[in-house]
Amino acid sequence: MEILLVGTCHLSDTSDLNTLSEKDKRKYSDGDFEKLAIDLARFQADQVFVEYPFHLQEHLTSIYRSAEVEKVNDDFKENEIYQIGFRLAEMLGHDAIYAVDWNEQPEESIDLGLLAEGQSKTEFEEIMNRVQFVLEKLSTIIQQGDIIELYKYINTQQYNVNDHQVYVDLMQLDDKIAFEWVTKYWYYRNLKIVRNIKKSILPETKRAVILYGSAHNYLFKQLLEEDEAIKVIPFGDWSE
Repeated sequence: MEILLVGTCHLSDTSDLNTLSEKDKRKYSDGDFEKLAIDLARFQADQVFVEYPFHLQEHLTSIYRSAEVEKVNDDFKENEIYQIGFRLAEMLGHDAIYAVDWNEQPEESIDLGLLAEGQSKTEFEEIMNRVQFVLEKLSTIIQQGDIIELYKYINTQQYNVNDHQVYVDLMQLDDKIAFEWVTKYWYYRNLKIVRNIKKSILPETKRAVILYGSAHNYLFKQLLEEDEAIKVIPFGDWSE
């Protein structure tokens, strides 16, 4: 089967660094998200997978299928699941959209924030400053106002490799907290999500779209392509 991998910025408020600021969010309207969904619909996916808790699939389905969508809070109506995922699934005539996320605390709480006070404080700050530089460049692209170009950019190989390098660098710090966080939370989370995706693929599905925070792109592609039956197509390549 073929999977179109669409990394996204988070559109509602989250603790994730890859979240659009209020200023940047105002750059895009319903018409922009409609334009992106129309572009994605050309792929003719049989399923759409989104960053919503796997164990809340029934709740997500009830929101998607009924008028209950009007009752959800404004944060949900702002986010990419609603603005892009719902639009896409509706355009394709799907009766459901699929929740595949896992984002829970490990058994032993690992607070990455403690690095800022630990022995690797300087190195940690250097890594975070590099992230901030990338986000500032991203904001420049956002100001150009073309949502397709924005999504093409954050789904390029170079962007994804640079994004993943942050986790590689954190893992190399001389600090147990960083190594434990990357291995026991970040890698573990991505493994769980990919497992959820594969468990959710319907027998008749030949094409699917994954709409997820772009930081997951590198590991998603690697882990999914370890299955010879799956071909991953990054949006940055497909949309050219």
